Formats: sequence, structure tokens, C-alpha cells
Amino acid sequence: MASQDPRERALLGAFGPTLARNPSALRECVNLLQIYRIEAQTLHSKWEAYIMNRTSTTGDDDDGSMTPAHLEGFKSSLRRTLEQKSQQQTSQTQSTTRATIKSRYHTSTAVPPPKTSYDMDLDTLDMPFGSPDRKSTSAMPTTPIRNRTNGNIASLPLSPSQPSPSSKQFALRKNVSEMEETLNSHLSLRQEAPKSGSDYRNTINLVVAVKPYRYMFEKLSEKGEALDDRIDTFAEIYKKSYPETDFHNPAYPSQSIVTVIGRICSDANEGKTNERSLVLETSRSIGGGSRVKLDVAEVPGFSFFPGQIVVLSGINSSGTIFSVTRVHELPTMSMAGASPSDLEDFHYRKMAGQPIKVIAAAGPYTLSDNLLFEPFAALMEHVGKERPDVLLLLGPFVSSQHPSIVSGNVDMTPEAYFAKYISTLLAQHQERYPKEMQILLVPSLQDIFHETAVLPQPGFEHARALGLPAGTYCLPNPTQFTINEMVFAINTADILMHLSGDEVARNPDRTDRMGRLSKYLVEQRNMHPVYPGLTSEMESGVDYNQYDLMDLRVCPDVIIVPSRLKGFAKTVDNVVVVNPNQLSKAQSGGTFARLTIHPITQSVLEDAVMMMDEEDEQSMSTYHRVYERCRVDLVRV
Repeated sequence: MASQDPRERALLGAFGPTLARNPSALRECVNLLQIYRIEAQTLHSKWEAYIMNRTSTTGDDDDGSMTPAHLEGFKSSLRRTLEQKSQQQTSQTQSTTRATIKSRYHTSTAVPPPKTSYDMDLDTLDMPFGSPDRKSTSAMPTTPIRNRTNGNIASLPLSPSQPSPSSKQFALRKNVSEMEETLNSHLSLRQEAPKSGSDYRNTINLVVAVKPYRYMFEKLSEKGEALDDRIDTFAEIYKKSYPETDFHNPAYPSQSIVTVIGRICSDANEGKTNERSLVLETSRSIGGGSRVKLDVAEVPGFSFFPGQIVVLSGINSSGTIFSVTRVHELPTMSMAGASPSDLEDFHYRKMAGQPIKVIAAAGPYTLSDNLLFEPFAALMEHVGKERPDVLLLLGPFVSSQHPSIVSGNVDMTPEAYFAKYISTLLAQHQERYPKEMQILLVPSLQDIFHETAVLPQPGFEHARALGLPAGTYCLPNPTQFTINEMVFAINTADILMHLSGDEVARNPDRTDRMGRLSKYLVEQRNMHPVYPGLTSEMESGVDYNQYDLMDLRVCPDVIIVPSRLKGFAKTVDNVVVVNPNQLSKAQSGGTFARLTIHPITQSVLEDAVMMMDEEDEQSMSTYHRVYERCRVDLVRV
């Protein structure tokens, strides 16, 4: 016994002679001590608790002997217990850190914040957030911190309100005001300033309003109903255009070609959707909610994404696989129109025959290594020179993904940053040119001070706390609104990136990929048709109780979809689609979009007015044809 392992002696002392008569169990216990680094007495206590719990649960009269079955169950139970204890200790440590962050954030005296919870965004912070006191100043990071947005090493300044190395580079940037891309270059720019006057105001109306609501209370049954209703709605739309159509259940065996309707899904557990993982999901009213695998080998070309509503023809001879023979085009939406008298009033009475100038920019509005919002200040210099009629500002404004926000290296609240660097410049412009420019703001899921973290988002609710000038329009996201007769639709959730990441296509009809991705929005009649979306993206959250608020009520004249993908401006099926890109790209400037929309020729409108029914002024509708009279320039800030 002199050469006996000390751990064996400790185990025999704790368990007694029963373990001595079971060499295999003794070896297993020695292994457990080595793996989990616990004492023999602790292991004995865990064993006793396991046996007592098992006896009370099963009702068996167990003598507590270490049989192989008992040992296997005990090892699983021990592993779970120790893992849970380790997770609880980690959670307590993180909770203490978050409590410190929250207390310092809510005691900030820069600007009294509204009653808003920032728990979701602050969970990712690992350093103090808020106005530091004398004791916490020494704890502020002064060593280089890894920039989490682009993977490079960036030395953040002691305060994000101090100039950073990239500030000088941005000030000395080249190609300022250079036009990177132009749509309809044959149309002229508006050089003169807008005419002032009480009648010279664009009429802006919201098509779909999104009121504040409580999210994260969505029931699975309600979500299923919303997804079902979408399929049934498209079935009705298709039957109106093709009354002879009879939809069948694609899961039923059939020897003849049938027409079906449903939602494209993927049965791949991980990875990107591919041709072999395509599945068609039906509604409960049409196909009992069944799913059937798709075989698209016989189709010469197609383009699908998860969530897309499609009408297909094919055969299901075995009852397990639906072999697609044809992909039908969905009926197109009717273009927006207005009476010639209304168009004449908008273009030549209110606007005095001048083109309308719109500037659209999308965040981030500051460089990645400070919170000085220098790109936004540069944008406002362009606005001062251009004197647009409408300024469209799309979030994020103060992004939860900004390295200074993530690291906690801030000296003001997010609202204070917005009020100081954005609202102040907007107010100064409005004071200099009163009643000239209308400001429209659309939030983003990345905006740290917005209360709603899923789509659709209501507009900013605390315009006064943000210091915005009077008359600013705070629109929802996604949003649909009209400027005079023209219909605009905007989604700031980078829907093009979502579609690009999940699309599966082979020999599609439209080879222009950006045009094809943009067409999905009009074809699916929704500004966020992806389901379920990229799980890796924070911008994929949707409340399906409010899903119909993102439906397009009429075909837009202009769609603006800011994205990290390359900026573009193009006409897609008579719709002007613009990706202004980001105003700030890491530590350099980006681009914004300038839209110059000319009026319809006055003689054309006068002739149309003369042809109208005098008793019914709305008897004739004229399409806006914005795609023919809209020039778009992507301009470097």
C-alpha cells in the first residue's frame, strides 16, 4: 500500500470499503478527480446527492453501489452540475460589470435622458459608459483598443470628442464633391436657390403610420397566422389576374402538372441556402401548412430567397418531392398616379416650375475612431451650398456598433451626442434659411437611443429631447410617404445585404444582381420580405404582429435602400432605386445621393386637363413617370 496513489487513499477514506472491492469504479473516480479538480470528499457528497435524488425520483430501493449504469448517470449529472455552477459565476461577474455601467450611465449630467432602457445594447459593453468622475478618469482606456468594425488596430483618443488621427486624414481628403455615378445624366441640375414664399412648400404625407408598440410579446400562433395570411393574400392577387387558376396542395401525389403557391424555405441546418435545400411551405387553407422539397433541375433559370412567395407549376409523382417545371411571374403592382390638375398645381403653382432637389444620406455619420461627426458636418456644408428642398437623413445616427460605444469610451449620453453634433447643425441651417428645407429622419435598428429593436420601428418619439428643429418629420422604419405626388419607400435595415446573403439563383432572367435584389421588394410588395433572415445580423428582427405595416400600398416611384454594398442608382421596372451607401466608411468619407426631379412639361399637363371630365376632376389619372424625369447623382462627401 506504500505505493498507492494518494487520490485512491482519499477516495477509499471517503467512500469506504465498498469502493475498495470495485477496482473499475475506483479508477473512474480517480479520473473524475483529475478532470474536474475536486476533492475526494466533494465527489462523495455529489455521489450521495445523486443516489438520494435518483431514489426519490424513481422510487427504487437502491443500495448505492457503483454499478456501471449508476456511474454513467453520475458522470453526466456531475458534468451538468459543475457546468451550471461555472455559468452562474460568470453571469454574476458580468451582472456586476453591467450594474456599474448602468449606474454610471444614468448618473450622467450632460443631458437628462428620456425614460428609455438601454439594457440590450449595454450588455455588450465591457468598460465604463457615461460621464466619468475623478476616480473613474484614471480607469479610462489609454492603450490601443482593437477596432471591432474592420479588424484593424486603432488607437482611440482618451475622449471620443477629441480629434483622432483619422480626423486630419478626413480634413485632407481628396475627390470632395466628386460624382461617382449618375442616373439620367441628360437631365440638368438645379443651379439656382429655391424660391422662397409661403406657397413654396412640398406636401409631405405618411402613407403608413407605425405607432409605438410592445414587442417581444409575439405568440407563435399569431406569427403563424401572419405568415399564412401573406400566402393567402398573394393567392387572391394572382387569381384576380388569372381567374382560371386553381391552386393545389404540392404535398399530394399527382401524375399531371398542377399549379401551387407557397413560401420558399430552406431545410439546411447551417450554411447558405442552396439549390438542394429548397422547400415550399403552403398555408393552412391551401395546403394544410405542409412542406415539400423542391426539385428545380428541369427549370432553365430561377432566383429564390427564403421568405419569397412564389407560384410554381410541376409534378409530385411520389408525394415527397415536387418537381418544378415552371416558375410563374407574379402580377405587377399598379404605378402611382394623380389627376392632371393636381400635378399642374404641384409643379407649376406650388413649385413654380422648378425641379425638386432632395439630398439623401445614410449613417454612420461619424468616423470609427471618434464621435465628432465630421462627415455629417461636411454633409451640412454641401446642404448649405446645394439648398435642397428636402433633406432625408437615414440612421444609424449614434450606432450601438461604434467602437467607442462598444468599449464604453464616451463622455456624453447618446442623446447628447445627437443634440450637439446633429441637431445643432440642422437648427443653424433652418435659422439661416427659414421655411426653405424640410427635414425627414428615418431611424435604424442600430440607433442606441431608439426604444424599438425590431422592425417595423416607429419614428423617434423624443424629438424635443434630441434638440431637433421645429417641423422635423420623424418617420418610421421602413417608411412609405409622399412628397407632393411622388411616392417614396425607405428601409434602413440593409435589406440588400440580407437578400444577397440568402439568395440562390441559376441563370436568372435579370443578370444585373443589384437590380434583381431591388426588384424583389416590388415583386413581393413588402420592404422586408426575407424570412427568417440572416441570423448573424442584428437587423433581422421582425415583429410579425406588425408585419403588414411593411407592405407596399402602391408601387413606389422611388425606393431608397442604404446598404454596405456598393452604392448605385438605377431604374428597375419603372422604379428609381437608390443605394446612397454610407456617409462614413470606417476612417474615411463615403457618399450621399442627390435627386433632382424635374416637373412634367406644362403643355402636356394642360392638354390632359382639357381632356378631363368637367364633372369629375379625378376621372383621369396620369402616371408620375418619375423614372423619366429624375436625375440621381452619388456624390462623395
